[in-house]
Amino acid sequence: MTRSLTVTSVALSRWTDVVKRTKDSVGIQEIDIEELQSELRAAEKPVIIDVREGAEWQQGKIPNAVLISRGVLELGVEKVVSPESDTPIVLYCAGGLRSIMAAEALVRMGYDNQNIKSLKGGFAAWKKSGQPIESN
Repeated sequence: MTRSLTVTSVALSRWTDVVKRTKDSVGIQEIDIEELQSELRAAEKPVIIDVREGAEWQQGKIPNAVLISRGVLELGVEKVVSPESDTPIVLYCAGGLRSIMAAEALVRMGYDNQNIKSLKGGFAAWKKSGQPIESN
């Protein structure tokens, strides 16, 4: 068992390194809970996209979030917001890493990285801060 824990921690370290390099190279912006709350009060509200997987959705979601799992994001996102749109987009996952990779995918699809943000800490941070949760 010790060996698999070591492999898991090494894999997690590699994953977080890849995410950090991606965030830095593509210029993905992170947004915290307070910033998101502020944006939700603005005249032009962001589209919030939950990129978690189906089983994770059972925990609830950020109110008004659209559920498009990371595995099908590229197939479904244009049904929600066009790459030509200036609409701000906030992506989130469970902990804030997959949403950075999802943001990178949107940039590759032609979305403006200035309009895309990833929720720092993801749904876990939202839930921990006592924010409202909508059931699915």
